[in-house]
Amino acid sequence: MEQKVPNLTKPIESATYQYPAEKTFVFVDVETANWANDRICAIGLILVKNGESTGYYTLINPQTHITFTYIHGISDADVVNAPTLDQFWQVMAPLIPHDFIFVAHNYRFDLSVMKKDLGRFGIDFKPTELLDTMWVARDILYHFKTASGDLKLNVLSERLGVQLNHHNAASDIMATKQVLEKLLVMGNRRIEEFIRIGR
Repeated sequence: MEQKVPNLTKPIESATYQYPAEKTFVFVDVETANWANDRICAIGLILVKNGESTGYYTLINPQTHITFTYIHGISDADVVNAPTLDQFWQVMAPLIPHDFIFVAHNYRFDLSVMKKDLGRFGIDFKPTELLDTMWVARDILYHFKTASGDLKLNVLSERLGVQLNHHNAASDIMATKQVLEKLLVMGNRRIEEFIRIGR
């Protein structure tokens, strides 16, 4: 099967936050096909390497019926000619060093789905470090005292003035990056404070 290169998108850059050049951050947001949450039908990824950002977005053929069309608008017909996740990862993997920081909003969900779906193809996905924008928001905005609803990406985006087309992986991942940056600047905090060891 012909390898397909993902569509390139350009994330909105931050003029106020500088990422440490010695670390590689991989922002990930996925949309899933069904309740099993083990098949991806769209992925947004922003790679921050040497302080510079590059964004990628593509539909993914989950090789199963998509029942979540009512959530994200992606149908079976939309992904017929899309790459499978392993084809997408063949393009991305050479760009990502062994030691990287996996960044997501509610990382447990996106990481779990990535591990399950890549695992189907014999690919062991193991980030060395983790960063969840929910951790940052809980600390800086709410001082660890908050209801879970206040930490939703759409709630934080509205509060911080970040544009969001929710449940679109390209929009979600750009919003996640912007929310993180705005929070760090707002709290005058260093990103390293929120990085944890991978699992």
